[in-house]
Amino acid sequence: MKRHRRKSGQALIEYAFLMILLATVAIAVIIMAGTQLASTYNDVSYEFSHLTDATTLAPDGVTTVSPGATPASSCPPGQTLQLMGHKWKCR
Repeated sequence: MKRHRRKSGQALIEYAFLMILLATVAIAVIIMAGTQLASTYNDVSYEFSHLTDATTLAPDGVTTVSPGATPASSCPPGQTLQLMGHKWKCR
C-alpha cells in the first residue's frame, strides 16, 4: 500500500514540474513576441477602423497620398518603399 502511495505522489510532482515548465515556456514566448503581436494587433485594428478612407498617410505621418500614388522614398539603397496595410515600409 505504501508503495502505491509513493508512486502516486511521484506522478503528482512530475505533473507539477511539467506544468511549471510549460508555463515558463509560454511566458517566454509571449515576452519575446509581445511587441510584434502588439504591432500586428494595432495594424489590424487600424485597418478595420479606416476601411472607407480614400487616402493614405505618407511615411511622415502628416501628408496624405492619393490611392495608387507613391510618396518620395527615404529608403536605403537597394530597397523600395512599399505600402503594407496603412504603413509605408522599406523592403
